[in-house]
Amino acid sequence: MKIKKNNRGKPVDKSGIDPNVLNNWVQQDKARWDAVKCQALIALSKGVSVTDVCKVLGVTRESVRLWRICLKQKGLKGLVAPTKKGKVSKLTDHLKNDLRKVIYMDPRELGYSQNEHWTGKLLCKYLKEKWGVHIAVRTAQNWIKQIKNL
Repeated sequence: MKIKKNNRGKPVDKSGIDPNVLNNWVQQDKARWDAVKCQALIALSKGVSVTDVCKVLGVTRESVRLWRICLKQKGLKGLVAPTKKGKVSKLTDHLKNDLRKVIYMDPRELGYSQNEHWTGKLLCKYLKEKWGVHIAVRTAQNWIKQIKNL
């Protein structure tokens, strides 16, 4: 008598699965993340532990707890993330185009003799003098980083 080998426990073929690409895709659309929340709660209802859900999704137990409360209190509408309204950025397209050129220049070419590269403080000074724009140093540092990543 020949014993049939059980195929359970074989490693899953993970080739072609890039979690970073998938995660970025989910993050691009609020509705996709809302669907992920629903899947997490479905998993909980089927007996998957909160710990496992958190590990797979990379979220905290507190997030899952809040999702459960929102669903219980508000129904499906409670899972839909509210649109966030923030301050309108002072980094206009016109200003962004100017900064794309300026950031790659040596500040000494513009008369800033003390620095050979752009800092948040120096960019604040430039924006105030040239454009009349007042921003925080940390915001200027973020703009430098943002423009260099474009």
